[in-house]
Amino acid sequence: MTRQTRTRGAFSLRAFSLVELMVVVGIIAILIGLLLPALNGARAKAKSVACKSNLRQLGVMLQTYVNENNGWLFPVGPDDPNSNQPTTLGTNKVPHERWPMYMHFSELRNTPAPTYDSAAYFPNYMMTYDPVKYPAGPYTPKLLVCPTDTDPYEAHSYVLNKHLADKRIRFGSKNFGGLTNSEVVVAGEKKTTERDYYMEKGLDQANSDFFRVVESYRHGIMLGSNYLKFDGHVDTNLPNDALTGLDPWDLKNPTTSPTSP
Repeated sequence: MTRQTRTRGAFSLRAFSLVELMVVVGIIAILIGLLLPALNGARAKAKSVACKSNLRQLGVMLQTYVNENNGWLFPVGPDDPNSNQPTTLGTNKVPHERWPMYMHFSELRNTPAPTYDSAAYFPNYMMTYDPVKYPAGPYTPKLLVCPTDTDPYEAHSYVLNKHLADKRIRFGSKNFGGLTNSEVVVAGEKKTTERDYYMEKGLDQANSDFFRVVESYRHGIMLGSNYLKFDGHVDTNLPNDALTGLDPWDLKNPTTSPTSP
């Protein structure tokens, strides 16, 4: 690399010194170091916004389900005769019988007929995760995947709040243990390596379904994760705030916050 200098009306060429070149490289490296965190932060923010959009769309689809099912918020199975609480439509079912297939996602209108042997899925379904043999992707709309969640188990990132079904909460209910409908959680984000389709609270961290299933800090240690609320809006909440809205009927149960990553 050379540069031109003017001497007595004529041009002469002089090369950059090694020191000058190293100074330029150093300045560029510093600028990159200053810009990268901002770029990464902007990218993470964009993914969080896209995740919120997904949850809002899920809220719209749940509203359609409400209108067609006498106010029930989301699909569940028949009552368990032992607990008298609704059963789930999650990994205890083969992929084409799980709750997304009971809703009117346009993407699922022409789903292929399953090629797997449904009977062979049982009785070891709790121990078996085989996305090749039992793929959930064809039976799950893409809006159920958070852009930050890379290749989630069972092709979904969001889980429903089963406490709402257990308490027989319907659209228009006001029995929220003193909370408003803008504070009650309907759906949240699950950990990538968990398979569940529903979440529950649990009594403490050691026995809590919440801490096992829910991704507490997907969008940052200072923000937490995104949650769809009963009134249809989406908030980004830290774990303790989410726990309050998950089971407002039993707020006296002790909870322990998970260790921050």
